Amino acid sequence: MQPAIARAMFQLLEPIATVAYVAPELQDVCDRLGLTAHRMSYYAPRAAALGPVAAEVVAACFFHHPMALVRPAIPRAWQIADPPTILAARLEAVDGALRRLWGTRITSAAMVEAAGLAREAAAACDLGGRVLYAAHAALPWPHPAHLLLWHALNLLREHRGDGHISSLVSARLDACEATATLIASAGEDQAGRRGRWSDEVWNAAVDRLQARGWLDAHGHPSAAGRAGRDEVERSTDQLAMRPWEQLGRERTHRLWTLLKELVDVITAQHGVPLRTPLGVTWPARWPAV
Repeated sequence: MQPAIARAMFQLLEPIATVAYVAPELQDVCDRLGLTAHRMSYYAPRAAALGPVAAEVVAACFFHHPMALVRPAIPRAWQIADPPTILAARLEAVDGALRRLWGTRITSAAMVEAAGLAREAAAACDLGGRVLYAAHAALPWPHPAHLLLWHALNLLREHRGDGHISSLVSARLDACEATATLIASAGEDQAGRRGRWSDEVWNAAVDRLQARGWLDAHGHPSAAGRAGRDEVERSTDQLAMRPWEQLGRERTHRLWTLLKELVDVITAQHGVPLRTPLGVTWPARWPAV
């Protein structure tokens, strides 16, 4: 099995997992709890599995989010609602969103099959160095099948994300530098990502990347920068292979097929903003490997 399979699976598990953080149902439950300011509705639901940790821990685990964004939300969020309450609210929001998006599909045999395959894959992930994955893996498995499927895919997403951070650190990229290389390599407008950083911090990161030879004088990726970023993505894929090796190629492809149908239903309703992470294209395709 080739690492391209890990990227193909990420392409489909990402839209389903992120329903938890972009669906209007989440904003509704956060409004009810009072988690309304300073992006608490994102930071608190995703970080709650860690417990009532400090802002530094959240910033470290989320990596691409500077302390200036995290600190106003964390730990203030834990004073408004404790992590178990927030986790229960998140699951309530996921339940409502997936029922709205998938309708009667949530009780189908295909949903049960997909949930079983995804759970087996997620349970095969390694814990070492995977802090957000480990925190979520300690949570109880929810039911029924559509919630079990979401939880498994969220585990797989966090497992991959933890590995991606390892790859970035190994490449000696800090959070702002990693964001700058992503934007430069993607060659598209990602002003929202750049807006997380002050001009001073951003310009200093670009200067360091230019001195390193990763960006040219115009801020475009050099050959060395493209090669370095490609290696980060290859490493991320390689580190994410264990769950798919557990399933094997045939069953992984079966899960890919089941998830593709579910993602198509979501995207047809504009249920999530479909992002295209570096190296990921849409529509989804199974790799010819």
